[in-house]
Amino acid sequence: MAEHETKLRHQLMFGPAALIAQGTIAQAFDNYLTKAKPPCRSDVLRIGKLNGLIGDFSLREPKQAWEHFRRAYLTGHDPAGQDRYRSVFQAAINVHHELYDLPPLRIKAIPFNNERVRFLSKEDRDRLIAAYSPHIQPIITLLAFHGPRIQTALQLSWGVNGVDMKEGSIRLNHTKNAIIRSVPMHPRVMDVLRPIWEKQGQPTTGHVFLNRFGKPYQDTRKAKIPGGNPIKNQHATACKRAGIEDFTVHDWRHHWASHCVMAGIDLITIMNMGGWKSLRMVQRYSSVSVDHMRESINKLS
Repeated sequence: MAEHETKLRHQLMFGPAALIAQGTIAQAFDNYLTKAKPPCRSDVLRIGKLNGLIGDFSLREPKQAWEHFRRAYLTGHDPAGQDRYRSVFQAAINVHHELYDLPPLRIKAIPFNNERVRFLSKEDRDRLIAAYSPHIQPIITLLAFHGPRIQTALQLSWGVNGVDMKEGSIRLNHTKNAIIRSVPMHPRVMDVLRPIWEKQGQPTTGHVFLNRFGKPYQDTRKAKIPGGNPIKNQHATACKRAGIEDFTVHDWRHHWASHCVMAGIDLITIMNMGGWKSLRMVQRYSSVSVDHMRESINKLS
């Protein structure tokens, strides 16, 4: 009873902060996992790692808990991976803080270089596309001329919610940012998709791309351990055949955005077509080629 009275006295004196002082970080994680819009699978796994090491820590000392986790688990992780854990931890604490009308927690971000921009010349692009296996070439053509993330491409369906051959458009579901955009289909993409569409009987539903066994590709975003790339090995083989080095599957997205800039497409349009949430994410492509900049400066009279 005395302990209960002390808690009530603290609550009356200090308000919501007193409730925070009585709780553990595990409670914040629970609120985060059960919020209206649940986190992605990868972040659920990260919460599990965090909870295992610092779930018993008091909510009064979140920064100390974070430092303990960073030293105990993140040593040797690349900075980008460390910062993802930081952002998830901060988000979980802030969901809890918002429930009790407390100021948000701010943990200094871990700096890392996220400015990689890798693109191919048109000649290298076509040589690399031709180096893929025939059933992979249509997928890569889509990546090169529309720039979706690989799983966005692999999970495309026929019809108005995906590849609409009658309208000549593609509706790209950029699930990472919860953005869906319908864009005109590039002629080269139309050329490689039409034979597939006709061979399948001009369907209006079902997966566009099938693996060599005639089955849809696994959506690795929904796997027990999210991640992985179903065409990683085929990509490595194609790069070796074409003599292309330091070029990942995701770099096709950088390639597409870079060539959009060099074709004179404005950054707002690139942002909308590519499914980026903010212009800041696209600005790294604004100066991608010395030759392109030379052509631009020479336009001045």
